[in-house]
Amino acid sequence: MTKALTLLLLFSALNSFAQELPATDTTKAQSINATSPSQGIIPSDPASKQEVFRRNIVKMNLSSLAFNNYSFSYERSLTRKMTLVAGYSFIPKSIVSSIPLVEKGLDQSAEDEDDLIEQLQNSTIANKAYTGELRFYSGKKPGARGLYLALYGRYMNLDATYSHEYETDSRTYEIPIDGKITGLGGGLMVGAQWLIAKRITFDWYIMGGHLGKMKLDLDGKSDLSTMTPAERKELEEEIESVNDDLPWNPKVDATVTSNGVNVKGNAPFAGIRGLGFSFGIAF
Repeated sequence: MTKALTLLLLFSALNSFAQELPATDTTKAQSINATSPSQGIIPSDPASKQEVFRRNIVKMNLSSLAFNNYSFSYERSLTRKMTLVAGYSFIPKSIVSSIPLVEKGLDQSAEDEDDLIEQLQNSTIANKAYTGELRFYSGKKPGARGLYLALYGRYMNLDATYSHEYETDSRTYEIPIDGKITGLGGGLMVGAQWLIAKRITFDWYIMGGHLGKMKLDLDGKSDLSTMTPAERKELEEEIESVNDDLPWNPKVDATVTSNGVNVKGNAPFAGIRGLGFSFGIAF
């Protein structure tokens, strides 16, 4: 259980920030006669000519599809070179071992690899994440194009299930665990965005970092009335050993009763966000 729980927590942190890669921004510039400021008109010279750019972009993150993560966003220009991005992403209910990020992390040479793979094959996750992002663009051209610095925050809600097999001297217990892992955090990122066609944008996440905090609330309802007090204590300690497997001093507490298992706790985390890309449509 400890290894499966550790991997679920690590995946929650990575998925919440690293996997879901934001989308593209678009701006269109052209010289036309003066119109109202609400249409996105930016003076390009002191004379009568003015430059217009499209203030809205809807985007889809294609790189995140490699993680079974479907990510969409909407970007709105607030000023000439500042935008606000609202994003939503989700992972449909998936078997943990089938997610590419987890598959790559499995060490096939480990002695107990077969046992870990079996645990992850019996584990599922489903995730939703909401992102708010403020971007500041550089460059002379108006609108959301060029290099940018982004300040972002994100909330994620992950549903997890897995089955834990606990052996005692007298019998083996199958304990189905399910519950939620939520996370809240934020950070900074540097990226670049281009207008690659009349209304098509390409947004590249270069590199960023974030800090956050996760909370978990998991239950395993099962008849454990035949367990001795010593066996229940041993199971609690086994679950809480996840605190030794994660950095930044997490606090995970387990309670084992005759009716099952309850796991609560929180864990700070840090991570990297970047190396992703999105395509968008400007209007």
